[in-house]
Amino acid sequence: MNPSEMFAIRTRLRNVNVEFSALVKDKTGEGRYLRMRELKAERAELMALLAGDGLSGLGATLRLISEPSLETATRHAT
Repeated sequence: MNPSEMFAIRTRLRNVNVEFSALVKDKTGEGRYLRMRELKAERAELMALLAGDGLSGLGATLRLISEPSLETATRHAT
């Protein structure tokens, strides 16, 4: 994994963590638990990539980083 890919994964991981934290604090959001579950799955995959356990899914994750939409996260989490 080259440094720019690692940077992209770490940046996406930070964004996932920030969004998750915001959802934890916002007790009124509709669909909150579904989105939190999706973020947990994405975070687990990003952590595996950083640890070197998920290199086969690197291309799919980098696509996810470039288009961080709900549909992409949903498709990737399932």
